[in-house]
Amino acid sequence: MGLKNKSFLLRYKWWIVALTVILIIGYVVIYLCFKGEGFIYVGDDLEKKDWLSFLGAYLSFAGTVIVSLIALFQSRFFVENDKAKLLYDRKKELQPIFSVTIENINSQIPGTAEVFSLYDKSTYPKHKNVVISVENVNKYPVRNVIIFDKYLWQLLKSNDKQTIYVAYSDSPDIKSWKEKLIEINKSEYECTQEGIPKWFNIVYDDIDGNEMFQTFELKEYDGEKYYSLQSIEQTNSNETT
Repeated sequence: MGLKNKSFLLRYKWWIVALTVILIIGYVVIYLCFKGEGFIYVGDDLEKKDWLSFLGAYLSFAGTVIVSLIALFQSRFFVENDKAKLLYDRKKELQPIFSVTIENINSQIPGTAEVFSLYDKSTYPKHKNVVISVENVNKYPVRNVIIFDKYLWQLLKSNDKQTIYVAYSDSPDIKSWKEKLIEINKSEYECTQEGIPKWFNIVYDDIDGNEMFQTFELKEYDGEKYYSLQSIEQTNSNETT
């Protein structure tokens, strides 16, 4: 979500080029009109010096108009830049700071009961899932939160922490407790050997109604896996931060 800021010359280059061309053409026309005897009738009781005096005043007027236009364009340029900066700062301030934590891997799904025999290891329950918590630690809430292409919460308030259970389609948990998990595919979300997604997006609306998403990528340091923020982007926009 970056602030795109063109310089004054780049923004109004075609206006500047057009004015320059007009001045050059005007100079050439005036030169041809008064070259030698000229081809324009001077008029009764008038001399070339009268027309030259008029043209001098006219060019002075044209110069004043050009300077005024440049001043107007510059004023507009700075006003637009200030407005864009205020909007950019406002949008940046509103963006949530998500604290994303891998809480558990391959754990039993809450609210489920499994039957197995202590004397038969083949009956022991097998799990393949990842538990991820998401907390909004910024002072502004967000709305319409979507994670792994699933609509989850209408509102995620400041300091609100939610937990999701995620499993791939080949997980035994999906076969037994599909309604309690978010099912994802390896073709869309590449995973590690432990079944942890290597990346995912959090899609949301900020309080001004901007449709945004944040991308998190899985990283590892000193044997500890964690999700790190990679980018904040606006839906259908090239703005990033």
